[in-house]
Amino acid sequence: MKYSILVLLFLALFISSCNDDFDINSDWEDITIVYGILDPSDTVHYIRINKAYIGTGDVYEMAQQSDSIQYQNILDVRLIEYQLISGGESLPFDANSWERTTRDTIHLDRTDEIEKLDSNYNGDPGTFARDNNYLYKTTELLKEKHKYKLEIHIPGKKEIVSSEAYMIYDLRVNKIQNPVMKFNMANEKTSQEIEWESAVYGKIFQPYLLFHYGEITAGDTTFNTVKIEYNEHVVNQVRIPDNYLGAKMSQAIGGIKFYESLKQQIPVKSKNIIRVFASIDVVFLAGGNEFYNYLNVSSTTISFGQEPPEFSNIINGVGLFDARYKYVVKGKQIIPESLDSLANGRFTKNLNFVMGSL
Repeated sequence: MKYSILVLLFLALFISSCNDDFDINSDWEDITIVYGILDPSDTVHYIRINKAYIGTGDVYEMAQQSDSIQYQNILDVRLIEYQLISGGESLPFDANSWERTTRDTIHLDRTDEIEKLDSNYNGDPGTFARDNNYLYKTTELLKEKHKYKLEIHIPGKKEIVSSEAYMIYDLRVNKIQNPVMKFNMANEKTSQEIEWESAVYGKIFQPYLLFHYGEITAGDTTFNTVKIEYNEHVVNQVRIPDNYLGAKMSQAIGGIKFYESLKQQIPVKSKNIIRVFASIDVVFLAGGNEFYNYLNVSSTTISFGQEPPEFSNIINGVGLFDARYKYVVKGKQIIPESLDSLANGRFTKNLNFVMGSL
């Protein structure tokens, strides 16, 4: 779960709740804020549930009081599991195409095991209280090819806060699955292409590399990893279960960007430290349609005097609830020419890489 996105969402909702347009004499209203991204490959799943507030006085002082933004009562938070009925593959966004599974309902427990950071993603002091940083958690295994309905029952609130998320699955990667195939990142003008097909229910996709290497000094070896991210890819139409073929996408992962990224992220060290290439993992992240809509709305440029756009797919609340998916191809090697460029190329020649691999 991306904490920075959570902070941006929460801050945007907080700012909108402090708008000068509201009537300070109006009846108090409980506005529930929800953030949750489900991934079947995760072993634990968290849902963040807060509340917006309006009050007299300094809103920033109120933000430092946990009871202004946290529900003090333990909430009844559920995930209800659904599966497609026979023949429903062609109409998966029709509610009549789904039925509850025999497992039916997963209950989430409140936890404060994750401590809230004392600064935001820019390193500035946080606006909101750090104590009682409640999340709702389950370690139940979520299943691909299913959808989950989130229900939040809040004491004193008649309406059930709810949303739905379709589990993303079946992303297909071509060519690089071959275990003996080595990547050709030989020089700045050569790029290795990776290709894949969109997953079911996936709307937005981002590939990245995990470059693993070892540092050898005085007989000891430590392992490190560099992350190299690439552009997001968006499909025009979300693939549904009855469609065997997904949209085809590709990304160049070698060339200048590869070696420049290594130079920027790996510090130069003394010559008595030797670095050795270990392997590359290729990771594909996929997000659902609602997640894409949220990112798209959040990045919309507005002119002076315009109201900022808002996005929410939460019924009787505000926020975001959707799914993501991660597919990993591990342990890829690179050809000898690429090892030579790593050791002697203009971007990385001062990083003490040697020919060979671990």
